Parts: sequence; C-alpha cells; structure tokens
Amino acid sequence: MLLRGVIALLIFAASSTSHSAETKEQGLVLDANLSLAAGERHSLTVELADGAYLKGHLQGTVPFTAFIADDDGVSLRQLVSPGTTEARVFFSAPQGGRYLLNIMAGDQALDVAVSLKNMPLQGRGERESTPMPSAVVQAAASRLDEGVHQERIWAQLTASGAPLVELPSDLPAGELASDERLVTFLWQGARERVQVLGAPGHEHDELYRLGESDIWYRSYRLPADTRMSYQLAPDVPRVEGSKREQRIAILATAQRDPANPDAWSPDGLSDNFNTKSLLELDQAVAALLPGADSPQIAAQHFRLQDEALGNTRSIDIWVPDELESVADKPAPLAIFFDGLAYQHRIPTPAILNKLIQEGRIPPTVAVFVDNPDRAARARELPCNVEFADFMAQRLLPFVREKTALQFTPEQTLLAGASYGGLAAACTAWRHPQHFGMVLSQSGSFWWSPAEEERPEWLAARFAESDRLPIRFYLSAGCFEEAFGESGILSANRRLDQMLRVKGYSVQLEEFSAGHDYHHWRATLGRGLEYLLGGREALPGR
Repeated sequence: MLLRGVIALLIFAASSTSHSAETKEQGLVLDANLSLAAGERHSLTVELADGAYLKGHLQGTVPFTAFIADDDGVSLRQLVSPGTTEARVFFSAPQGGRYLLNIMAGDQALDVAVSLKNMPLQGRGERESTPMPSAVVQAAASRLDEGVHQERIWAQLTASGAPLVELPSDLPAGELASDERLVTFLWQGARERVQVLGAPGHEHDELYRLGESDIWYRSYRLPADTRMSYQLAPDVPRVEGSKREQRIAILATAQRDPANPDAWSPDGLSDNFNTKSLLELDQAVAALLPGADSPQIAAQHFRLQDEALGNTRSIDIWVPDELESVADKPAPLAIFFDGLAYQHRIPTPAILNKLIQEGRIPPTVAVFVDNPDRAARARELPCNVEFADFMAQRLLPFVREKTALQFTPEQTLLAGASYGGLAAACTAWRHPQHFGMVLSQSGSFWWSPAEEERPEWLAARFAESDRLPIRFYLSAGCFEEAFGESGILSANRRLDQMLRVKGYSVQLEEFSAGHDYHHWRATLGRGLEYLLGGREALPGR
C-alpha cells in the first residue's frame, strides 16, 4: 500500500462530559491519499475526546468499503454504501479514546482521498419545557414525582413498542379529530438533548426531558394516514459555524429508534446509524410493493461516457420478458434519475414487473441514470441545459441501440424524486419532442438559479410558453413545507395550479409524509399506473 501526501494525526479536545467549558479548538485530523491493491485493507488511527465531532469526506476511484471502529476493532459505523465511490463522514465519539478508520479495496486497485476535521463545539444549551398532551406521558410524569424508578416507567411507556400512538378515544373529548392520532417519540439515555431526524415538519425538532429522568419525549398530532421513516439523535453536537453546519450535525448521532421493531436499511448497511425506524399509521395508503416471494429483478449494467458533460456514469437497463424477443417496435419507456437509489432504496424493476403482471401498465422498458458523484448530481439535475441535451441526444440513442426498440414521446416517461423530480420536468420542458410524461416525487420546484431573485424558476417557464404535449403526475408530502417564500409542498401546489390553467393533464397527490424514500417507494406505483396505464383517476386513498 502506497501512501501519498500528508497524514496529520492530532489529539484534540472537545467539550467535556460535564459541558462545563466552551471549547473552540478546530483542526485537521486526517488528510491522506491512499493507494490500495485489490483486496487490501488499511487502518488509520485517531485519538478523540469524549463527544468530539468528526466531519469529512471519503472519495475513491472505484467502489470500496470503509467503517469506523473502536480501539478493539469493533465496527461502530459503516460509511460507504455498496457500489458507491464516496461517502460523507459524520461521527460523534461516544467516549474518549482511540478510533480506527478502516478502508478496504474490493476486487480492483483503489485510490482514495480522506479528509476529516474536528469541528468546534459550543457549550450546553438552555433546557426547554413543554406541555404534555399525551395522557400516557402525563401519567408517567406523575409516577416519577411519586418516586417510581425511571426504569420501571420506561418499561411501561414502551411496553407496546414505540412511538407511542394514542387514539381519539384515549384522550379527552375533542382533543383529537377522528382522522388524527397522537404520536409520541421516546428516547432513554441521552445526557443533554435528543432531536428527531425526519420529524413531521421542516426542522429537526427537540425532544423534552421527562422531569429529572433520562427519558425524553415529544408528541405530535398526525393524520391517521401518516407514513414516514425517522431516526432519533441523542446528544447532537452543538457545533459552531453556519446554520447549515448546525443543522447537518444531527447526522453525527442520528440512529434507529431502539424501542421500535419496525426498521429499514435503505442503503444496505445494517448498523444503527444507517437504519431508519418506520411509522405507518392505520389509515396509510396501501403500498404497491412486490411480496417477499417475488422474483429478483436485475437490470443490465452499462457505462456511458459523455464528452460534453466531461464524465462517465452508470446506465442500467431493464427489459421485461414480454419485450425481449421484440425488435424495432415501439415500446413504453420509463427513465429514472438517481438510478442507484431507484433500484435499491426503491425496488423499481420489481414494482414495474408487478404492475405489468397484474395488467395495470403495458410492458415497459426501464432505464436508470446514475450520478457520477454528489457534485455532478447537484450540478446536473437542477435544470442544466447540457444535461437535458445529453438525455435527449445521447442517452436515448444509446438505449435504442442496446434494446433494439423504438420509443415515442407520448410513451416516454421521466421520473425522479427531489432534484430528480425537478430534472424530469426541466428535461421534458426543453425536449417535449422526446419526453411526453413527467413523474415527480417531492420535486424541488422551489429551485431557481442563484442569480434569480424569485424562487420557482421552472413554473415561470411553463407559464410563459405555449402548452406542450406533456402529462404530469406530481406528489408531495404534507410535512415538506419550509420556512420562507417557497417550500416543496407549496411549490408543487402552485405548479399544479398553473399547469391546470394552461390546460395540461396533471395529477397532484398530497400524502401525510415527508422527504422520504420510505414513502416514495410505497407510492411510486401510483404515479406509474396513472401515466403508463392511462388512468383518469387513481385508486382511492
């Protein structure tokens, strides 16, 4: 193994267990360029103080494996999703001591750049208090005041799992509507604070301490059809710096809810930090997902280099059995941005196969367009002219060549979530002669170029142009509203209204959910059925 560049190993101080002093130390912990032979493993050692917040980035030339372990070699946090070449690192040391960053090459030689920093921390924050709308939590507080041990109280609170869900009949008359549930998130053991990642709202909400115990709680009135994933983050580092730095610090400790048995590992990593807990209330819309006994559906893998964009990306193509022996004939085509996520976080080939087998959509070719890296995604998906031209002028001919099929605009669909939903609509707007359907899940239609003063740039472009031959399915979560002039929910509503005024065929569905792959995977089939199946209406919610 060759080591190029400089490795700086610094022993540094962070806020103490008692948080009695404010510390502003900040420094480079690791800055290294490693070259590993195929199958080789290398460990880098850092000495961390209790509560130290480590933040950084790993960038490899090919897919690799990396994880942080304690001094005994026990893995604490996996860092790189299978099949990917980079990872962001957020880690809070659970105690002072030596930690190991382990990097392993796969079946190819690997060059990997490592950059990790110690982030400066603030002191203890102010303690908050709140009313206790939950009857169960109120009773727990009374028992705590009576001297009942907190371990017994915790066992009673979580006897049926977590989060705690109360019905209208559990509370005084009128406190909950018939279509609402009171949901209380619970945690035990944090020293200073707990936040909810994926809370029903835009912010990472704080939980509240129950009396003087180490039990934490927060209650929400939620629609009875809520579906969401979430994590709980104990003792989130109070980092100095910008609001964004403070906001993303939650990723250092966010983890699955240990009291909730329902969980999901969206990236195939099984440790607590890469696993999300699930909440699906009793009236959540039925998920159109393949069963456990469904056949495994795999796409064919290709690499496509593009000189104009200056990069190479993975392109995966799935052709259903019904089209395998067909040549030079028109066929429906569905193209998905964030292709890796739309095959693993969302089992899209299996969803399409289920819809085809049940006769809900015709046999459809699926293409998954991956991002070369995170920077390329942020640059290409938000209404990038060169990327839209790549889709129309290089990708479509590539797919025709590989499948020997023909595609018409009225049967060609672009689909994506977040920036991917925005890219679908932007690309169709620029090239309606190739793309006639847009499926957007929580599309980022709030976006505008940096030089624009007003948000929602794309809606303005549709408003000022003639009506184009494009059909739309839009969806957004009721928990996706942001502070300020425009958020995902409000931007989707305004785009829907404007498209209707212009005479477009458009369907907007709003769900009791957030910006969440767990929700997108459950409801993707609805949009596919609406557009590809030619549905005038969707199955009732």
